Amino acid sequence: MAILGGEQKALDRQIFRLGVPSMVASLSVPLIGIVDTIFVGHLPDVAFLGAVSVGSVIFDVLYWGLGFLRMGTTALTAQYFGAGQPRNCTGVLFQAGIIALLAGLFLALFRAPLADLGFWLAGGSDDVQMWGKQYLAVRMLGAPLVLLSFVLMGFFRGLADAMTPMWLTIVVNVVNVVADYALIYGKWGAPELGVVGAAWASVFATGTGLVFGFGILLFKYRTYLVERPQNLLDLQKLRLLGATNFNLFGRTACLLFAQFFMLSQVARMGEVALAANAVLIQVWSLVSYCIDGIAHAAETLVGNALGAKDFVLGRQVAGRCLLWGVLASLFYTVVYMFGLDVIANAFTDHQAVAQLAGAQWLWVSLILPVNAAVFVWDGVFIGANDTRYLFGAMAVASFVVFLPAFIIFVYGFSWGLTGAWLGLNSLMVGRFIMLWRRYVGDVWLRSAVDV
Repeated sequence: MAILGGEQKALDRQIFRLGVPSMVASLSVPLIGIVDTIFVGHLPDVAFLGAVSVGSVIFDVLYWGLGFLRMGTTALTAQYFGAGQPRNCTGVLFQAGIIALLAGLFLALFRAPLADLGFWLAGGSDDVQMWGKQYLAVRMLGAPLVLLSFVLMGFFRGLADAMTPMWLTIVVNVVNVVADYALIYGKWGAPELGVVGAAWASVFATGTGLVFGFGILLFKYRTYLVERPQNLLDLQKLRLLGATNFNLFGRTACLLFAQFFMLSQVARMGEVALAANAVLIQVWSLVSYCIDGIAHAAETLVGNALGAKDFVLGRQVAGRCLLWGVLASLFYTVVYMFGLDVIANAFTDHQAVAQLAGAQWLWVSLILPVNAAVFVWDGVFIGANDTRYLFGAMAVASFVVFLPAFIIFVYGFSWGLTGAWLGLNSLMVGRFIMLWRRYVGDVWLRSAVDV
């Protein structure tokens, strides 16, 4: 069934109403670690910078692995919202919030051994490890705050509210900048805490954002809170939430494996290759954060449509999101194809690093439309709660496609960094094929919660 012109424009407006704020929020996600790095980079000992850089990576890995709390909450809330069942929306909020609180308390209580494990895997000098563990130990005190924020953002997005998560993210980042300056350097009467001050600033900023989020929940969505949620110990709904979160966690774990395997192998190629790879990852990530805005819109709108049992609208939403995601990626494809060497030089003064990064322009640019389709399909299938297939598709792409391809390109052909990026591209092609096979059928449309 074709979309009429007026309906198409209305649908596009909905996509951009949700997608643009989500894109801004996504672009802001890595800023806490970046700002910490910038401020600490002006302290006298270079070990401080290494400590915060490695500590931020370990922290981001831990919490990215728990990102299922945001995605799963969005998927189920969106479907119940589309079905007009506010009690079930409230139930998802409370159940996911309990899981987030328990997981956050676990991470906070066991932060010392987790920090030891993270730095054992990451390595670094004795000074880097000492300061890094202190930074991470403090920052992980905020684990419950971060995970509860994930749930709140997922809840708001499920209710088709993308502006609130955007403002929450902006509040957190603004507070973090001010608190960093005060606590790292001891300004405005605050104690001078150095590296540890950066960690406390992050905890304070996250807590401020969470209070802001709870305030919006109380004033804007009070009707959901006065709804008496269905039995929080309802085994059927707990199993549904547990299965959704388990599948999303498995999907993320497979992706993390592929990324860290690649990083560990590139690290063996020498400092120049490692630095060039870091530049390329930043350039690549910029595109993913932009496309994530459209993917988040797909999560919400597909979930709303399927919750209302409007399968035709669900397919139409997916198609329009896919179109806009691929079109956006084509802009970056052209920019990177003709300007990656210039961009690489802007990232570093080391010519060997910039030249090696710029030499990968073909592999970095041509794969971007494939990446865009994959990111949007992720959002579509999360909104449809087809998370079991997402887990399986990622496992196949990671272990059946990526791993053998990476080994062949890097060690069989000895293509170095080029081989590593061809391996990463093979991961995306594998995901594309698996998700395309699912998308052209109708099974994912029937994966929604039976409401």
